Amino acid sequence: MKEISLSDLAGSKTSADLATGGTTNSMIEEAAQDSSPAAQLAKLPEADRARVEQMANSLDLTRDGIESSYGKDVQRATSTFADDILSRTRSKDVGEAGELLQGLLVTVDEAELGAVKRIPIIGTVAVNINKLRRRYEKVSTQIDDIIGKLERSQTQLVSDISLFNTMYDRNAEQYRELKITVLAGKKALDDFNANQLPKLEAEAQASGDPMQAQVLSDFKSKLERFAKRLDDLDRVSVICLQTAPQIKIIQNADQMVCDKIDTTISTTIPVWKSQMVIALGLENQRQALDLQKKTDDVTNKLLERNARALHQGAVDAEKANQRSVVDIETLEKVNAELISTLKETVQIQQEGKANRAAAETKMRQLESDLKTALIENAQSLGR
Repeated sequence: MKEISLSDLAGSKTSADLATGGTTNSMIEEAAQDSSPAAQLAKLPEADRARVEQMANSLDLTRDGIESSYGKDVQRATSTFADDILSRTRSKDVGEAGELLQGLLVTVDEAELGAVKRIPIIGTVAVNINKLRRRYEKVSTQIDDIIGKLERSQTQLVSDISLFNTMYDRNAEQYRELKITVLAGKKALDDFNANQLPKLEAEAQASGDPMQAQVLSDFKSKLERFAKRLDDLDRVSVICLQTAPQIKIIQNADQMVCDKIDTTISTTIPVWKSQMVIALGLENQRQALDLQKKTDDVTNKLLERNARALHQGAVDAEKANQRSVVDIETLEKVNAELISTLKETVQIQQEGKANRAAAETKMRQLESDLKTALIENAQSLGR
């Protein structure tokens, strides 16, 4: 980084810079206690460390607007990709696949119940067989229609899974770029504060010129805003880090639904249709049986089916009744989030109060120093 003087700073000032007073570095120092830039830099791969060094060395802290424009290209890339994802998913019905699966189960279930209800105890078997066959044919058409919709939904899910892979990779790259950008800015700022800022302070003190002191104060304010910009970018990188597992959770859920559709189409439906054919064959076979034998057989089968249905219904109902309306894990998460919110709110209020007190003390000191300097100057002129 090139050496600069107070004259360089005065030449690069803007009206916005001159209108802003100096503030304390307490928040930056507090954040630095968690993890220093040097420690984070040491964890990076060699190529990334070289990029950080190169960016830090080429960074010009005197450039106009650097405190608001630094890292903007990285943020813009994130916004562009997010807009692209939203435009591709805005019109998609995310619940369609689940509704189709539910509709398929209801269709099959109603068909089977209808078959049970229509098994004759006494009467003409042929008439009921024909009715049962027509009902199965109608249901089969409905199932084929649902399967077609499921296959289209499965294709969409596969596309979404691929999209989430791309999104995950882009998010990981975004996180890496943000980290490099933040570390480069912190390194440049730390190097400047350690090496050049003391020289500028000494130069301003030696000059005895209040305007030179004002120039230095304005530049310190600029450095403070740049540090705030780095903190904002660092927070965005944390959001990127949190986004990664969220993407994978959604992707895994889509994969599970996709697998379920595949199982339904390739296994469940063929088995059901096979059972339908078997049921029709058994009904045809019963036509040759004696009425008494038919009645006994049908009665036994009806009792067995009802027993199984009763057993399954009782088990399912008890499972549903035993499950709580709200899981304990959900209550724990909500409670933890609430506690965290209260703690962070109190902490922010305390930090704000401390910052205001420190700023007030600093301003009083600045007023006192300026008054003393003006009195001494007046006394010197009076002599």
